[in-house]
Amino acid sequence: MAFLLFFTAAIAETKRIPFDVPEAESELVAGYHVEYSGGKFLMFFAGEFAEIVTAAGLTTTLFFGGWQVPFLMRDGFHFPWGGSLLLPHLAVTILQVGAFTLKVIFFCWLQILLRWSLPRFRYDQVMRLGWKMLLPLALANVAVTAVLIIALQKNP
Repeated sequence: MAFLLFFTAAIAETKRIPFDVPEAESELVAGYHVEYSGGKFLMFFAGEFAEIVTAAGLTTTLFFGGWQVPFLMRDGFHFPWGGSLLLPHLAVTILQVGAFTLKVIFFCWLQILLRWSLPRFRYDQVMRLGWKMLLPLALANVAVTAVLIIALQKNP
């Protein structure tokens, strides 16, 4: 539940379709950047894509293990059936950085795929989704998680 809420909010924060109500590029010829060209336009455009990469990085870190690779420890792979494959520290580091990079690329691709696939919401639909659905679900998620943590906590 937390992942779906976070990912939906992250897409909305990047101001991309279906949540691009203020920009609406198709209705505004070239978007609200029509007054800019050259380096200034590049900075705005790069900033929008940096938001996508940041959202993907946060999603990877918070919900999908960040740099972790299954069975990979500090000195190599340790499999549950008893086998192991020892690797140099540099190889382990490269595998972890590669895993993080691949996960981030996947979530960037997913955000772009959603942009290509979904129609734009009207302003009232965006407000209804945010205030009447996402916010109560997020508060309920926090409350249920807190209750479960307290209920499952072992008393000394």
